[in-house]
Amino acid sequence: MNTNSIFGLMDILIIGAGLYIVYAWYLLKFRGEIKEGVLVPQGWASRCKDIDGYRNFISNKLLALAVVAFLSGGVCLYSDYVKPVPASIYLGVTALFFIVLIWFITQTKKAQTLFFYS
Repeated sequence: MNTNSIFGLMDILIIGAGLYIVYAWYLLKFRGEIKEGVLVPQGWASRCKDIDGYRNFISNKLLALAVVAFLSGGVCLYSDYVKPVPASIYLGVTALFFIVLIWFITQTKKAQTLFFYS
């Protein structure tokens, strides 16, 4: 396995994570179901005090994470297998993905304190 294969595998995993996040967003936004393991720890969905407030607080943030995951995985996969993109773009979308991921984690922790019984 060469270096591009390893990076390609990681990029495919990031795109797959983006798909799963879109599924979790769909469940939350349109069915009112909290996907445990993505948004909250296992067993926490029944502890939500205000499902509508939680949905309004986190759904757009969840969609933003999914879009950035698709963008990052897609650009990096394109760069690995089709045509190399400039290093600044490659590193920029990778950094953007990690920044949005860290931001999303902090927002889910905030939402857990606001909308769930402890």
